[in-house]
Amino acid sequence: MSSPSSSALRAEAVESLRALLPQPLPTAPGLPTGLDALDGALASGGFPRGRLTEVVGASGTLTLLRHVVQTAVERGDWVAYIDASRTLSPRDWSGLDDRRLWIVRPPEATHGAWCADVLLRSAAFSLVVLDSAPPVTRAIAVRLMGLARDSNAAFVVVGAGDTTKLGGAVRLHVHRRRQRLRIEIQKGFRVQGTDRVQGAAFRVQGGGKYSSMVEINCVIGVARRLCSYPEVPDRRGVARTSGKRGRGRAASPHY
Repeated sequence: MSSPSSSALRAEAVESLRALLPQPLPTAPGLPTGLDALDGALASGGFPRGRLTEVVGASGTLTLLRHVVQTAVERGDWVAYIDASRTLSPRDWSGLDDRRLWIVRPPEATHGAWCADVLLRSAAFSLVVLDSAPPVTRAIAVRLMGLARDSNAAFVVVGAGDTTKLGGAVRLHVHRRRQRLRIEIQKGFRVQGTDRVQGAAFRVQGGGKYSSMVEINCVIGVARRLCSYPEVPDRRGVARTSGKRGRGRAASPHY
């Protein structure tokens, strides 16, 4: 009998390896952001579930996330927001349903990743946001992405700059300019042509990496952050010296 050909052996080896790999999860609709223009530009119609979404930018990230959280809570989803820097303004979050929104403020910013681990492991939340935590290692990011996959939750990591290199499913670069948010979506899918939906402009950028740009009117209130210091120092009554005539003499209290 003749020996099997090399192509047949190769095909058999490929099928054996394919059988060992885990079966891919069925494509599920994403978590809607409440912004039709942004949802239309994302492949899953929102933040992908069971995956990691990176939101970076010097300004506008909190405004975007505040609207996403509000939309999720009003839809009946449970949301956990980890305020690692402890700088969220309570006034901007007081109007939401506190039964479905958990805001976690760890005593140290470095504990933010551990809080995300516990919240994702509980599988009780549709959206978990890790905001302003120190950059996590690749090993921790892989574990958190695995927990998000198991719980089918949308996991969002927020950073102040383009410093996160976690390899998430989607990366959003947000920039606030006056009363508009400009969101650049970086992902391995193509947005065909140029279109306008509800005043939001999309365009395909070159450079070998497909992305799209969305511009959204800021019709929602501006989310604020508190000063990182506990309070402004009271300098009333501090002695001041005059440049020419004081020569060390204490001036009158300054208010």
